[in-house]
Amino acid sequence: MNIKKVIFLALFLPVLGMLGYIGWNLTKDHTLPEWDLPLAPVNASSARILDGTFRKLDYHWPLAANAEVPPIMVDPLPADLGEVTAVKLKKSLFFRALLPMVLAENAKLNEQRRFLLALFARNELPAKESEKHQWLEEQLVHYRVKGDIKDETTRAELARRLDEIPVALVLAQAANESAWGSSRFAREAKNLFGEWTYKEGEGLIPEERTEGEGHSVRIFPTLRDSVKSYMNNINSGRAYEALRVMREEMRNNQRPLEALKLADGLLLYSERGEEYVEEIKKMIRSNRLNTLREVTLNLERDT
Repeated sequence: MNIKKVIFLALFLPVLGMLGYIGWNLTKDHTLPEWDLPLAPVNASSARILDGTFRKLDYHWPLAANAEVPPIMVDPLPADLGEVTAVKLKKSLFFRALLPMVLAENAKLNEQRRFLLALFARNELPAKESEKHQWLEEQLVHYRVKGDIKDETTRAELARRLDEIPVALVLAQAANESAWGSSRFAREAKNLFGEWTYKEGEGLIPEERTEGEGHSVRIFPTLRDSVKSYMNNINSGRAYEALRVMREEMRNNQRPLEALKLADGLLLYSERGEEYVEEIKKMIRSNRLNTLREVTLNLERDT
């Protein structure tokens, strides 16, 4: 075994051991786990109805540090959410609507990461014609990683990118970018994070767009798709490499992912730079979003 692989395994085997994946049966190369967590749809025509639905589900705000939330998907957001004058209520409706989707997508990323590291811990990669090997190749494309999956440097880069994003960071950015779900793009395009597209016919044209510019705001089929796309953008975009390196260091030191520190990696997310980063940090602090670190989905609950 060469020295690069020794270093790689030294970094990741402790993680696998903590997660209980060292003994994972990976001998069947032609089977893949089911990644997506199903969420029960909730369609509330008004903020009042949404609040009533949450009450019936015993889904209140603020949440206890280790709370379990119902596995629901609110879509679309109520059209009158921006008209709610009680600020605390509006914020809590927005956070509670998005939280299950964020938890579900992070759970998916975590499962895929564990699966990835377990495959890398084997003496040999899955057979080239197997579904598992094809999945590995697909991840290279999905996360824009160049190189051969057999190369330890390529594997390390893929492991750096395939990881969760702290709930606090996701919720703060969604609230900031969508004006608490009331922006035109959140309402008409189900776009919570202000993501652009340059593909003609696939976006809404911003009213303030300068003549000659070709970008538009991307339209998503569902709010969950917007969350998925945002996470992929953070995990693969060149602009957020610093965030991914900080996250990797936290992982290697077996520390929890700290949203406030990772926010420093969002310097290029907005033209406002440092001002934007400080705004996101302020939203995390003022809304006590870091308390959601241990919150999980209640997958045994009948919604």
